[in-house]
Amino acid sequence: MFANYFSPLDEDFKSFLDNLSKNQIGRNVICNINQSFPDIDSIDFAIIFAPEYRGGSLVKTQEADLINIRKELYSLYRGDWNYRIGDFGNLIIGNNVKDSYFAINDIFSNLISQSVFPILIGGSNDLVYAIYRSYESFLKGVNLLCVDSKFDLLDSNPKTISSNNFIGHIIKQEPNHLSNYINLAYQSYFCQNDESRLLDKMNFDYLRLGDLRQNITSVEPYLRSSDIVSFDLSSIKQSDAPGTTSPSPNGLEAHHSCAITRYAGMSDRVSSLGIFEIDLKNDVSKQTIKLVSQIIWYFFEGFSLRNNDFPNSKNIDKNFQKFIIPVRDSNNEFVFYKSLSSSRWWVSCNLEHESIEVQDIKIIPCSYEDYLDTISGDIPKRIFKILSS
Repeated sequence: MFANYFSPLDEDFKSFLDNLSKNQIGRNVICNINQSFPDIDSIDFAIIFAPEYRGGSLVKTQEADLINIRKELYSLYRGDWNYRIGDFGNLIIGNNVKDSYFAINDIFSNLISQSVFPILIGGSNDLVYAIYRSYESFLKGVNLLCVDSKFDLLDSNPKTISSNNFIGHIIKQEPNHLSNYINLAYQSYFCQNDESRLLDKMNFDYLRLGDLRQNITSVEPYLRSSDIVSFDLSSIKQSDAPGTTSPSPNGLEAHHSCAITRYAGMSDRVSSLGIFEIDLKNDVSKQTIKLVSQIIWYFFEGFSLRNNDFPNSKNIDKNFQKFIIPVRDSNNEFVFYKSLSSSRWWVSCNLEHESIEVQDIKIIPCSYEDYLDTISGDIPKRIFKILSS
């Protein structure tokens, strides 16, 4: 179905896989080797390597880099899970970047509709635009979360989609299916004031790097409400990930990165993952390759912990504790729900169970700290959105 989009791996790579132990990830991977393309009906995850950098600052990446990332990832030992993984090979780059967008759009929309989870590795951040477009045919509203040191809303060439403005193009897309854009780990000195004002005007969410590092668990509710998760590796500080397109002395630390993708894996809603802006020419001791592999490993680990406990009209009375918090100087009431199975929290200001739907913005994931802050009268920004939506 997708074989024409990909170049197969060399026969030598099969020898590498055959020499792995039965407990290493690579022994469970079906690779596109020798014209033997993975069967979509027999896999849970599809790994796609996309050396498409024409929307960013890097001209191209080396095929050897992609093989080295594979070797590092597939050499890791499995956790308490046994997924069926397909490695589609390397995406064949089209004559222009729009051809690559079309291919990614087609691949992702088909995989997601067949309940296969796509993981895209490599390429520049603008490929998120193609992933977003792949959701248009079957979701009324899409929540996009980007782990990124920048907002990627505006640049000097607004007409052409690039890694610096792809969020702006998604927002301007008509018809528009973007319900929420969430940025994690932005750094103020990389962001224009016009960008933050626009995000505030559109009621989008963003969390500063310093706040995230102070309490990494604060990111979990954001990931629980997301459909697409995009990870710009340049948001990780250079000492932890030197092999990125825009290395910086400040940024996320390695363990924060792994925690974020673990939370993404745990989210019942997240249905695609992209990892972008890899540039391995300056990778010291294969440090970035190792970190990318561990980031994906933690995503798999989180995925094995999915609980499917989002509140709905069928389970809300049986599976949740309910806490009603009156809003001071208002007729409104917040309703907090605590899952009895996972101890995770949600909040709504709608008391009618029948109106609670999975995609309804009136009920959103939150944290226990949000509950405590609301009780004290210090309503968190995310919770306040319920009143203003």
